[in-house]
Amino acid sequence: MINIDKNKCVGCGLCVAKCPNKAITLNADGFAVIDQAKCQHCNLCIEACPQKAISDIDTQKKIVFAIGTDDGKTLKEDNHVGMSVYYSIYEYANGKLDFKERRKNIKYEENEKLEHGDPNKARKVSSVLKGVDVIVGKRIGPNIARIKKQFVPTVIRTNSIKKALEIIKENIAKIIIEKDKKERVGIILN
Repeated sequence: MINIDKNKCVGCGLCVAKCPNKAITLNADGFAVIDQAKCQHCNLCIEACPQKAISDIDTQKKIVFAIGTDDGKTLKEDNHVGMSVYYSIYEYANGKLDFKERRKNIKYEENEKLEHGDPNKARKVSSVLKGVDVIVGKRIGPNIARIKKQFVPTVIRTNSIKKALEIIKENIAKIIIEKDKKERVGIILN
């Protein structure tokens, strides 16, 4: 799938001019959008883009998401994702996000001498999330520096898991790009 990063596109139109199938147009805001059905993956648009806003993404990859929740319907509301009671596990493959299982979080025994962001907390949460690629919550705690080596930390500022799943599907290319990087950063999706 050809992806156009709307945060990098400046609306210059060079990709539109190069596309032999007229699959790329400029929207009302002046930014490039692509009709995937018309695209023949010739990659001329990628070569033409001076902003490196266009990339070819393999969306057939399987990606496993863990969404932090206390009730299975809403994202963890009152604290960061590592403090969730459960993780709803979803698998993305072939354009679909399917629920796979619910995992109970291992509660970390608080010790007053430990500082917030203690690495032992990150290890406990990571042990519950084996096989997960992306961790999703309304907030990511101070262990983000540790977990981003193993997961793509993703913040979605909505309460509803149903809405969060829609946002994930809309932004799957951005998530795949971040997952494939060696040096990851957290993603914020709205």
